[in-house]
Amino acid sequence: MFFLQLCTLCVLLEISLPNVWAKPPDKITKAKQQTAGKQESKKTADIAAIKEIKHKLADAKENFKESNVEVVKNTVKELKDSGFGNDEILEKNISFKHHNYEEMTWLLKDYSKKYHKIARLYDIGTSVQNRKLWVMEISNNPGKHEPGEPEFKFVANMHGDEAIGREMLLHIIKYLCKNYGVNRRVTNIVDTTRIHILPSMNPDGYEMEATFGHNRWKSSRTNANGVDLNRNFPDQFFPSTSGPPQPETRAVMRWIKSIPFVLSASLHSGALVANYPYDDNPSGQSVYSATPDDDVFRQLARSYSEAHPTMHLANAPWKCKDIPREHFIDGITNGAKWFTVSGGMQDYNYVHSNCFDVTLELGCQKFPNASELPEYWKENKEALLAFIEQVHTGVHGFVKDEDGGPISGARILVANRRHDVFSARDGDFWRLLVPGSYEITVSARGFEQETKTCTVLSNKAAALNFELKRMRMREPRRLMDDDTWPRARIPDGAGFESEEKRKVERTGNGEIDDDYDDTARRGSFYQGNSERVNDEFPVTRNYPHPK
Repeated sequence: MFFLQLCTLCVLLEISLPNVWAKPPDKITKAKQQTAGKQESKKTADIAAIKEIKHKLADAKENFKESNVEVVKNTVKELKDSGFGNDEILEKNISFKHHNYEEMTWLLKDYSKKYHKIARLYDIGTSVQNRKLWVMEISNNPGKHEPGEPEFKFVANMHGDEAIGREMLLHIIKYLCKNYGVNRRVTNIVDTTRIHILPSMNPDGYEMEATFGHNRWKSSRTNANGVDLNRNFPDQFFPSTSGPPQPETRAVMRWIKSIPFVLSASLHSGALVANYPYDDNPSGQSVYSATPDDDVFRQLARSYSEAHPTMHLANAPWKCKDIPREHFIDGITNGAKWFTVSGGMQDYNYVHSNCFDVTLELGCQKFPNASELPEYWKENKEALLAFIEQVHTGVHGFVKDEDGGPISGARILVANRRHDVFSARDGDFWRLLVPGSYEITVSARGFEQETKTCTVLSNKAAALNFELKRMRMREPRRLMDDDTWPRARIPDGAGFESEEKRKVERTGNGEIDDDYDDTARRGSFYQGNSERVNDEFPVTRNYPHPK
């Protein structure tokens, strides 16, 4: 009776009773059951994976634009060949389009919030029409200069009608943010380098170009005041001919004075070449104008051109039928040898700060169709990463006193190179050099100078520290052959926080004006031995593409 009641209850509750009379399964049956169980588990896992892929595809379908169709069509192998390995994240929100000022601002703010642990957005000033000059800082410790970590910067869209560099920098920002902690190379770059990216130095000119195109009464190459910003910086050979410094120029000059940048690149378009200083010479003619670090600049320029799939080729593809083709050996050129530019930004970086700067021309097109941007990104992504890594070459170290305190403003002199750099607030310094053996002397006011030798290897910076002893007697008037010490405030690397920004804006204009008044002395001090190398680097055609 009890058993019958139990069976009735099980039926009602949809519970099956164990078959107590069934024989125990033999080995074959047991194996089949185990196999079936494994297959069921695998099937469940596969279903979960398929659902996950389905969601990813839905996201990709929703977010990818028509211009991204080639990216979607790529096979796994093609993606890997393009640099998307197993340890990278394929950006689902990638958007190959031209971003106007509002869209660019939204994108930068969005990424600074999403990736706030490594990204910080700040501005260095405003344009003539009051648009902010946004800079995205990417670092594992954003907002702070870490002693011993080099500072790097990218600048683009200096000319309003040159849009490729602007979009490439927006993509490198997204790429670094999304792949940090996933891709080993990206993680190492961000952990060891403080990167500053200014996507648009001339937002007013860009808006004019994007709105009105080429059919307009005023050039969008210049800023809103009609001034070419790449002719507006203090020149080492000639007085300024472009009038007083523009708001955008002053903002960048204050930026350079406030952070101890080591390496920089300015992205342009109109040609396909990596251009290095000097951009002009005392004669004003298109002849080679070598800096004291000509070998270093050639190495920096080649690091980009050789990482680019076509820039270094003798006959690189040329998309512009209406512009004569130019040929550059190894895809690099001395600026003045190509054509002279007075008041350029790259020479200003080198002459008036510690920063080595080159100009990267990314193609003959200036404002290509958005559908062509994926190809430009594919061509330049590896080269951009390789160029950032060049900041970790040469010599770096600290200058301290006998008590271990940092010495800021110490002069670092490399024998037979008439271009010195100076230590930052924490006593740290960086000096880019090509592989070789060097004799390096460090001096500071009130201290005895010290000389050491070191060997620089390729692709790795040599560490070299100095401990200076205080002078026991009255400091002589002349510590070295040249008694020229930096008059500018030592960069502290703090960045542009609101209080720091106001401080720089209050005190920086005098220093900037001094740079404009300093032309004659700088010209005689920095002129390199150009005649010796002038015939070694010919340019097949000096077509006047304005940098």
